[in-house]
Amino acid sequence: MMRIRSLMLLLIVFVAAPLLAARGSANFTTFVAIGDSYGAGVESGSLNLNHQPFSWPAVIARQAGVADFQQPLVSFPGPQGAPELQLVDIIKFPPTILPAPGVGQPINLNLPRPYNNLSVPGASVTDVITLTGKESATSTARAFAQFVLRGLGTEVDQALAQKPTFIAIWIGGNDALGAVLAGTPAVLTPLDTFKTSYNSMLDKLTAGAPAAGMVVGNIPNNVLALPFITSVQPVLIDPATRKPVIGPNGQPISLVADLGGGTIGQLPAGSLVLLTASSKIATGFGIPGTLAQIPPFNQLPNVGKPLADTDVLTPAEQAVIKQRVDDFNTVIQQAAQQRDIPVADIKGLFDRVAAGMFVGPIALNASFITGGFFSLDGFHLTDIGYTLFADEYIKTINNAYGSHIPLAPLSQFLANNIATTTSGLVFVPGTPYEVSAEAAEQILFFAPKLRRARAVIAH
Repeated sequence: MMRIRSLMLLLIVFVAAPLLAARGSANFTTFVAIGDSYGAGVESGSLNLNHQPFSWPAVIARQAGVADFQQPLVSFPGPQGAPELQLVDIIKFPPTILPAPGVGQPINLNLPRPYNNLSVPGASVTDVITLTGKESATSTARAFAQFVLRGLGTEVDQALAQKPTFIAIWIGGNDALGAVLAGTPAVLTPLDTFKTSYNSMLDKLTAGAPAAGMVVGNIPNNVLALPFITSVQPVLIDPATRKPVIGPNGQPISLVADLGGGTIGQLPAGSLVLLTASSKIATGFGIPGTLAQIPPFNQLPNVGKPLADTDVLTPAEQAVIKQRVDDFNTVIQQAAQQRDIPVADIKGLFDRVAAGMFVGPIALNASFITGGFFSLDGFHLTDIGYTLFADEYIKTINNAYGSHIPLAPLSQFLANNIATTTSGLVFVPGTPYEVSAEAAEQILFFAPKLRRARAVIAH
């Protein structure tokens, strides 16, 4: 009996012990977050209060029972120059997506202390230790820093000024995946710069808040997980049939682009075309000049003109980006391990979404409009996406600290993420633009009021 009791005691101790090394404790008395547009809760190209409560830091704060978690809120449809994108028409192809009219305004700009969520859209890892909000608005990060940081110090400085008991960090997306948005690996942050800045950030945080719990996250390296780069086919599409145009060789006709250094040619297999290039292709860019006299392409003014180098990513460019992200993740893993900081596997989350995943009965994937994870800008997440992002952090915190923070449920966000047009049409089984048949059925189950939608589109 004594032996059995001893074994049971050892088992209890083993089960209760944290699975990962972690500094500090899971004390959320004063919780702060450092990050970029993902942390801010940018969705469909805009920062506004319709979605800021679902930023991943805000979700964590809510699940951890944080009573006072302040964010730099903006009224709908978002700040000047960045209104929220809305799905207007699904009858035409491609679907019509337009910015919402109007301009939002800051709501709590005069908060007499730093915000708990210090995430600055557009920020790089270097920006979180250098930008203060006093800089001229010569970039996205600098413009938002004026609004979020208000000249009170850097993200790191303002985090430490609050004497935090727990700090959550996700930074590096703009250092890496910003190259995807730009269509060129030339804008990737140099590895040495990233390493120096990331370690400097963690050094300042651990020195300034030695007792605080901390968690960081790695970076997705799968460009195929972003609908921003996978939604436009690299081959010529017949607008009437929506199918690839077949050339004399029996193969689809590849679009023409600057392949780098002014070399013009048809895109090699495996190339990706940026979502932003779709409007150019609609006027004839990328369509081979040999088709200039053939209907319906003879109606387009720019047939024969190549897409720009920054409109496409060749397989060679994709390989450069992936390798740099892998190198960044090595830096993050090593820097965190040296300081006993657990790492949330955001890369793994994106990989699962790219492969298609079920969260309970809800099907999610990386498809544009229909996938449920990415918003209408093809890069930022939906409320559901940010909730899953937060849940990855919560799981990591629980594993590292032995805490029991409940995961955030998706049911409360379903009605806010059902794809609808501005006229109020709701997508349900039978429409070609849906999260999935299974997900739509579950959405209707969780939110039966949507059955009163004014119309259902079926093709």
